[in-house]
Amino acid sequence: MLLRIVLLTFTAGVVLGAALPSGAANIPRACSTPATSGYPFCDPSLPIDTRIQDLISRLTLEEKPYLMVARESPKGNISRLGIPEYDWGGNCIHGVQSRCGTRCPTSFPNPNALGATFNSSNWLGMGRVIGIELRSLWLQGVGENHGSNLPHIGLDCWSPNIEVVRDPRWGRNMETPSEDPLINGLYGTMYSRGMQQGDDPRYLMGVTTLKHFDANSLEGTWGPYKNITRHTINENISIYDLASTYLYPFAVSVIEGGAAGVMCSYNSINGVPSCANPWLLDDVLRKSWGFDGYVTSDSGAVEDVLENHHYVSNRTEAVAEAIRAGCDVQSASWPKDQPWSTGGWYIDETPSAVKTGLLSEADLDAALARVLRIRFRLGLFDPIDQQPYWHIPPEAVRTPESEALATDMTEQGLVLLQNPSVLPLVAGQRVAVIGPLARDKGVLLGNYLGQVCPGNNTDDFSCVDDILHSIHHINGLDKTTYVQGVSSVTSMSTSGFAAAISAANAAEAVILVIGLDGSVEGEGHDRHSITLPGVQEQLAAELLATGKPVVIVLLNGGAVAIDALVGSKAAIIEAWYPGYYGAGAIGRAIFGQTNKFGKLPITIFNSEYVSQFDMLSFDMTRAPGRTYRYFTGTPLFPFGFGLSYTTFQLDWAGPVPQQLPGSASISVHNMGSRGGDETVMVFFTPLDLPASAPASKIVKQLLTFERVTVAAEQTITINFALTMNQLALFDAQGNRVVFGGRYRLLFTNGQADLSCVIDISKTTVLSLFPKLV
Repeated sequence: MLLRIVLLTFTAGVVLGAALPSGAANIPRACSTPATSGYPFCDPSLPIDTRIQDLISRLTLEEKPYLMVARESPKGNISRLGIPEYDWGGNCIHGVQSRCGTRCPTSFPNPNALGATFNSSNWLGMGRVIGIELRSLWLQGVGENHGSNLPHIGLDCWSPNIEVVRDPRWGRNMETPSEDPLINGLYGTMYSRGMQQGDDPRYLMGVTTLKHFDANSLEGTWGPYKNITRHTINENISIYDLASTYLYPFAVSVIEGGAAGVMCSYNSINGVPSCANPWLLDDVLRKSWGFDGYVTSDSGAVEDVLENHHYVSNRTEAVAEAIRAGCDVQSASWPKDQPWSTGGWYIDETPSAVKTGLLSEADLDAALARVLRIRFRLGLFDPIDQQPYWHIPPEAVRTPESEALATDMTEQGLVLLQNPSVLPLVAGQRVAVIGPLARDKGVLLGNYLGQVCPGNNTDDFSCVDDILHSIHHINGLDKTTYVQGVSSVTSMSTSGFAAAISAANAAEAVILVIGLDGSVEGEGHDRHSITLPGVQEQLAAELLATGKPVVIVLLNGGAVAIDALVGSKAAIIEAWYPGYYGAGAIGRAIFGQTNKFGKLPITIFNSEYVSQFDMLSFDMTRAPGRTYRYFTGTPLFPFGFGLSYTTFQLDWAGPVPQQLPGSASISVHNMGSRGGDETVMVFFTPLDLPASAPASKIVKQLLTFERVTVAAEQTITINFALTMNQLALFDAQGNRVVFGGRYRLLFTNGQADLSCVIDISKTTVLSLFPKLV
C-alpha cells in the first residue's frame, strides 16, 4: 500500500465561544478593549485593504518602523492604538524552536534526514504539526528557546531552509533536504501548506518564511586572506544557474505552496546585496511569481548592505535601499547574551530617510501594509470567539499522533549504504558498542532546536535516548558492552584503541558510531575537508581487522567521504542527525525490527572533491559539475542510492511510454521474505540539445518519485502521470522551456532500472524570466 500520514486535527472537541485555553487570556490582543475596538481597522466586515490603510493612516512616521523590526518583543507595540507586540523571528526548522509549555514541542529529524524519506506526505504532516503546536505554544505565552523565555514566540517561522546543497563543505547542510531543486521546492510547498492551511480557511494557521533568498550557502571564512564570509561575498551567478537551481525551490514553494514569507540573505548576487535588490525582491519574487507575503532580512543583513558590501555610504541610505527594494522587516542585531533586539536601523533611520527624500512615505507604507497584512491574515485583529486557532489547547502539543509521525519519519530517513551480509543483527548476541558518538544525546538532535526536555535548563537533553541505551534495550544490558575508543570526533589520540579492539575481540558483532558534530559543522563554520575528522577512520580500520562483523553508523549533516570504508566488510548506515527519536530508530533498524530505509537526497563524493571544486564558485555546470545533475565523475554513493533488507525488482506493468502526455505503470516486486519500503524515482536526460545550451550539460534530472511499502513476496504497481511540462528546463536567459528533441526517461530504485525514449516535436516556452537590470 502507498505510504500514508496521519493528518492531525485539533477542532474535535473545541467549543467555539468557550473560554480560552489556559494562558491564552493573557496574550495581548488588538481591538480587544472598548477604547480601541471601535476603530475601522478593527471591523472584520470591512475589506482587509481598507482596514490596513485605516491603521496605517493613524500611525505617525516614527511609529511605523516599530511594526517592521523583528524580535522587538516585549517591545514593538503601539499602545495608544491597542496594537500589541509581535515577534517576527521564531524558527521551526524541524519543530517549533520554543520553550516547553505544558508539553515540549515535537522534535523531528533534521531536514537532510527528511529529504532522505522521499515522502512528501511526511513533509506535509510535519508542517501541520508545527502549525498546530506553534499556535498552542503561542497561546500558552512561551518564548523562543532561550533561558529568558523571551521574546514571546510569534506565529511566523523563519523556516524552512530550502537552499540546495551546493557543496558538502557547507556548514548548514543538515538544515535543508537535498541537493535537488525539485525536492527542495516540493519540500517547501508541502511544509507551507501543512503549516499555513489549517481547518479554518479564513485565516493562516501559521506563516512560513522561506530562507535564505538567495544562494546563501557559505558559512566559514574563505579566500586567500580568510576574509570572504557569508556577510561579504558577492556571488557571480549566471542567469541560467539562478533560474534552474538557486531560485527554483523558492519559485515552486511560493507559486504552488503559497508560502507567505521569505527571508533575504546576507550575500550579494552579481553586485547587489540580496536585501537591497529590487530585481530579486520585486521583479522576480512579487511580479513574476505573484508573491503577496512579507520579506524579512536575515539578522544583520540590512547592516551588511553598508558595513560589509559597502553598497551605500551611510545607515540612512541602507535603510532606504532595503525598504524600497522590498525588504519589509528588519531582523536587527541584538546585544550579547540578549536574544532580542532593543532597536534597529529601521527604527533609527526610517524617519530621516523619509524626511530627506531618500525614501518616499508611499514606499514605506507599502512595506508596512505587507507586514500588517500577515497579522490580519493570522486573525490577530478579529474577534476570537469564532476562531478555532485561538482555542487550540495545550494538549495539542506533542501528541501520541505527532510522536508516531516523527518516529515513522525518522525510520524512513535512515539510508543503508552498504551491507555485506552483516545486517540485520540477531538480538541476544554479544555486541560491542564503540565510538565517540554512541552516548552523545545532543549530536542526534542537530541544530535549531526547541526545548526537548521539561525544566528550566534549555540545554538539558537527559530525556533523550542515546544509541547505546537503544542497543541495551533491544539486545540486553548483559549482552552489550561499551568502549568509547576515541574521546571526540576530532581527537587525534589513539590511546583508547586497545580497549576498543579488546571489546571487539570479545564480541560477536561491533556497532561503531562515528561522524561529525557541531564542533565541525554548523551555522558560522564550514568544513575544509569532507573526510572523517580525527582518527575515526583509523579506528574503523582496526576494528575491521579483528574480522568481527562491523556495523558503522554515521551521524552527520554534510556528506562524509569514507573512501577507505567503501567496499569493506562493514555494513554502513547513514543516519544524518536523526533527532529526538533517532536512537530508537537506529537500534530497531540494526536488529531488523524495521525495514524502512530511504534514499540519498545528496551525492556522497570521495575525498578528492575538495581539490576539484572551489567553495567560492557558484557555477553549477563547470567541470566536473556540481551535484548529481551535472557531475561527470564517479561518486562513492550516487544521489538516490539506498539498500534494503530485501530485494526489489522493477518491471513495466503497462505499455512503455512513447509520448506525452501519458503515463507509466511500474510494478515493484518484493523478491524477499521480509516486507519493506521502496522508492522509485523517475529521471530524464535531454539527448539532442546543442552543446552551446547550458542545459545540455545535465547528466540526469529528477522528474518525480513515489515511495511505497511492499509486503514480502508481494507486488505493488505505481502509476506515474507524465506531462510535457515535467521535462521543462531553462535556457541561457533563464526562460523555462520544453526543448524539442529526444529525452531518455529512467525509472529506478537506485539498483534496478527501466528506461525509454520520448520525442518532443517542438520547443515550447512556458515562462519568461525577468530581465536583470
